Amino acid sequence: MPVLVDRSLRLPRGEYFSGIQRKSGIAIHHTAGGSAEASVRIWCRDHGNGGRPNLVGTAFIIGHDGTVFEIFNPTAWAFQFGLRWPAAARLAFERRFIGIEIASEGALIEQDGELYCFDRISSRTRKPRDQALDAGHPYRGYRWFDRYEPAQIRSLGKLVDELCTRFEIPRQYPEQPFEYYGDRLARFEGVIGHAMVRLDKTDPAPDPSLWQALEREAGLKPTPVAPPLRQRGRPVLTSLEIEALFAQNAERADAMRVAAGSLVKALLMELERRGTYIRLDAPVPGSHQIGYQVVQGDHRHVQPIGRALGFKTVTDRLLEVRSA
Repeated sequence: MPVLVDRSLRLPRGEYFSGIQRKSGIAIHHTAGGSAEASVRIWCRDHGNGGRPNLVGTAFIIGHDGTVFEIFNPTAWAFQFGLRWPAAARLAFERRFIGIEIASEGALIEQDGELYCFDRISSRTRKPRDQALDAGHPYRGYRWFDRYEPAQIRSLGKLVDELCTRFEIPRQYPEQPFEYYGDRLARFEGVIGHAMVRLDKTDPAPDPSLWQALEREAGLKPTPVAPPLRQRGRPVLTSLEIEALFAQNAERADAMRVAAGSLVKALLMELERRGTYIRLDAPVPGSHQIGYQVVQGDHRHVQPIGRALGFKTVTDRLLEVRSA
């Protein structure tokens, strides 16, 4: 039976690239926000300098009740990955992937035995534990995630099955779906998750049952993919070392004042996009400053990015956020 598609939520023409592209991949994301309607509103407001649209979005969003919204024709495309690859490789990758967002609050933070969404601790962002997924260990700095609804997983399976048939997309996914592969997936054809090409992303949530459902409902098969190549001439962190570093840094940033820790996390993400990694020192709980050391990459990236983000002080050893 064909997937029932709701076309009541559409990005206006001019908010995506309407030309027809050959499709050879599907990318799964989650919105890390509220409803499907809220995501479309955000994309419509996402404009850069001079008010020009940034052309960000995905072809589909699956609502909390399992409704499949077609945001634009899947033969078209918009930016969905936010990659820092060379332009030719980045654009080729973006064009050939059909994006599917799952409406979800995404990664959750834990404090004093309570869970909160949107990286904000307040009564309005508290999340009941019976609606959360426990990954069992830190994944990209988070252990808890908003649990996808069964109706969403069913719709995802049907949609992926139909798109694989319609566009002749190989029914395969990298055999370790929570691993980071980076540009090793530049030529991959099949189904991937956003986190496979971005170390600072957690979508889709690290739930093995999602990929099991795609095997069952869409006939996907796991296939071996080699991890990123090590660069010659200097030590490179392994994927496991990067995972451990992210978890440690997130824990230490969470010990700071909430706003300060959020800004430090933004810095970590910007540095990662440039291949630079720092290790945070243990801060004084509730403080606005934290020490660090560069463990890989170009130390010259830290100060200009920190200043651009609005840090009060950035030295070669210290990050300080304004207290007001």
